[in-house]
Amino acid sequence: MGVIVKDLKFSYGEKEILKNINLNIKKGKMTGILGPNGCGKSTFLKNILGYLKSDSGEVIINDKNFKGIEKKELAKIVSLVPQKSNLMTTLSVSDFVLMGRLPHLKSSWDGYSYEDVKIAEENLEFLGLSKFKERVALSLSGGEFQRVLLARALTQNPRVLLLDEPTSALDLNHAVELLNRVRNLVLEREITSVAVLHDLNLASMFCDELIMMKDGEVLYQGKPEEILTEEILHEVYNLKAKVIKDEKGKPYIIPLV
Repeated sequence: MGVIVKDLKFSYGEKEILKNINLNIKKGKMTGILGPNGCGKSTFLKNILGYLKSDSGEVIINDKNFKGIEKKELAKIVSLVPQKSNLMTTLSVSDFVLMGRLPHLKSSWDGYSYEDVKIAEENLEFLGLSKFKERVALSLSGGEFQRVLLARALTQNPRVLLLDEPTSALDLNHAVELLNRVRNLVLEREITSVAVLHDLNLASMFCDELIMMKDGEVLYQGKPEEILTEEILHEVYNLKAKVIKDEKGKPYIIPLV
């Protein structure tokens, strides 16, 4: 179940943000979305998720057009790990992660089933969070709470996992740990993952494909070694950099000051 985007356009008022986006995001791969600040990366994710209503175009998942679908039905298939949560309550980690089962309840009056609790606990265990089950979610460190957000998203049992700058508030160690876990999930569960990232070297390490955006348009799509070139980095970021490759051919960027 990949994601196909056809002729997607979106505007805030009269300001055009996304300009005729056409993409084929492959099933069971980890795809990174790169580009300068304000180029439309997060807005693009929100259009896939249905948070924002596009002006025109289609988002197709598993040969089904998801434009106009009820959000509850979409949430059974697509989940989001945001940069941060607006959570302001004293929910425990366990209860917070269980919220991922809400789209699967028959009605808002139904309680969680044994199966719902089992799925949540399996994801807590998978992400090494079981020891925090009874802790107030907001009391955790940034890296721990980011894993809780991932556990909640996985508890939805999605086929498509979206991540909006998931490492922006993390130190390098926690950023590597989080993306490595996502990468393993993609391989083990055959999830299609799409992540907005700013760190080009982390994107090179963990992504199968990269999408490069600028000014609301997709300029390039391909493997990291095809996209992370000195010429493209200068064109998109106006960045002078040296690109080196490791023994596996993965490119890494050294900015030239």
